[in-house]
Amino acid sequence: MSYFFIFPFLLVGSPTPLFYVHNNDLQSHEVAVEVFDSHNKSIFKETYELAPEEHIAQPKSSWLLLRWSMPWSKGKYTYWAEGVYEFKVILDGEITNTYRTLPHPWNSVIIDIDEANDSNSQICIKEITV
Repeated sequence: MSYFFIFPFLLVGSPTPLFYVHNNDLQSHEVAVEVFDSHNKSIFKETYELAPEEHIAQPKSSWLLLRWSMPWSKGKYTYWAEGVYEFKVILDGEITNTYRTLPHPWNSVIIDIDEANDSNSQICIKEITV
């Protein structure tokens, strides 16, 4: 049992944050982030006020790390988490963007706010995995 809990941390290192938010714009922004599990249940919701060039990193809770580290679920083997999780981002109460991912302890969602973004939106969401 300890193999599933300790070995990955020794091999890869400590878990990465749940998400990062980077305000690359020249003005302040209000960013609301809500995370939904595979059953569309909200498991995290927070609003941040970010100054120009400010960034934050939201750590994963112990509960999520334990849940995503258990390979056994309902008597069968599953990969980290059951189903896809959705990250919903609201910028200044108006612009909304979503990102869906299969989470585990060593991936993070990156939310970039930039007025000069290539797309039509100020929000660019991507993922990094260690």
